[in-house]
Amino acid sequence: MDIALQYIRQSRVTRSLLEGKIRDGRNEKIPYRHAYVLLRSHARHFFTQRQPPRMIALSGLRGVGKTTLAWQTAHYVYHHFTKSIYYINVDEIVRYDLSILAVIKALEAHLKRPLAALDAPIMLIFDEVHEAAHWQKDLKILYDRSDMVFVIATGSSALQLHNSPDLATRWNLLKIYPFSFAESILARSWMLSPHRPIFPIRGLSASLRDALLYAHSFDAAKKALDARIKQVQKYLSTIETHFDASIQHLVNEYISYYNIARFLPLQNKIIIIDSILELLDRIFSKDIPHSTPLQIGLYRRLLRRIAESDTVHLHTLSKEFRISEIEVEHFITTLTQAEILLTLYPHGGIRTKTGMLRKPLFLSPSIRRALFSQPYRNRIPNSLKAKLYEDITAMYLKRILSEGLLNFGYGKKKNPDFVIETHNSPIIIEVGQSKISPAQITQYRPYRYGILLNAKIQTVGYEPTHRVIHLPLSWFLLL
Repeated sequence: MDIALQYIRQSRVTRSLLEGKIRDGRNEKIPYRHAYVLLRSHARHFFTQRQPPRMIALSGLRGVGKTTLAWQTAHYVYHHFTKSIYYINVDEIVRYDLSILAVIKALEAHLKRPLAALDAPIMLIFDEVHEAAHWQKDLKILYDRSDMVFVIATGSSALQLHNSPDLATRWNLLKIYPFSFAESILARSWMLSPHRPIFPIRGLSASLRDALLYAHSFDAAKKALDARIKQVQKYLSTIETHFDASIQHLVNEYISYYNIARFLPLQNKIIIIDSILELLDRIFSKDIPHSTPLQIGLYRRLLRRIAESDTVHLHTLSKEFRISEIEVEHFITTLTQAEILLTLYPHGGIRTKTGMLRKPLFLSPSIRRALFSQPYRNRIPNSLKAKLYEDITAMYLKRILSEGLLNFGYGKKKNPDFVIETHNSPIIIEVGQSKISPAQITQYRPYRYGILLNAKIQTVGYEPTHRVIHLPLSWFLLL
């Protein structure tokens, strides 16, 4: 029998396989993430009304849960729309020396009709799609051949998924971020007791986002926050009781270790750190195309340098690493496209934003924490620990805000960490372990209001004169 045809016949998803993929070793259903709601909506609109998108790519760091999201969406489709679902593990077909196009042709032979002649829709999952040669062209052919196929493709090489001109106008690229705090708490509480998971309060996240990032004035933000105090306190109190630990301790664990799904079951922090460093090496060697040993070494050195820096200047790094400024910018851009870094530009005009200064943050603070473990082990200076809080703040803001609204403060002696350009004047955010002085906010004018994120306080405070909100980091992490 033709090997491609044999493979496609075995790839047909069964009810028992689906149930196994959406459950853990205890046979308990894995909790849904926020991204699942969007995927389910896309699937429903396609299968009921043939609305786009009909090809969705899930990009993100290895271990953030892309494959689980694909299986959960397939489970929904299987029980509501069609049982014609096929799962293609691209790693496997590459080992069989098959292309995605060969598998598509085998699927047509199996169905005994071309995909263009389908009279009912089907679903295909391509896991780690970027592992195959010519995968972009093959998926383009699939897309153009039939509008009756709903496709989810996952890829750990975000760089390759983002740089795909053949598919840019055809698929919907959905970035899967590390866990939010609420998602992490839900998953960890479910692992402790699957029948007593701690779900986030419905509507709380959206209302806090509106209050903090889109209020038209300080007074409006204060009023909206005050209206949510009891809800937030009840939720955080429930978490502390369930885990028998302080919110501050749980927040610090989340930021350092438990924002990547793969590491949630692990208790040994040393194993988590080692696994993250191995994950980085795998990204350098496997997910960044055409990496040479020399370049991989440079990526490692550059990340260690960035981990201890507030901002970086292309000219300074160029001299330090003895490479051109263009090469430095290329490496930082590559690490950003690979979804290791999240790079911000200075707040200001076009000239400022196209200059030499950058603020690279880590999309997962656990990566920076793992890099700190090499020179410091567990004795990390407080000044460096504060950078982990900046990372998680940046990840949240990047996830929430539209492109171009988030920058870092620039042009003053003491620049604030984040400048958010919503409404007619910006919001200023300053982050720290125990910051109480609003100076870095108030000297940065004009501003609508400022938010001072403090990792050690538990209650909201206000300085009406300066239009500054003193906000517990635990509150911000509920956005």
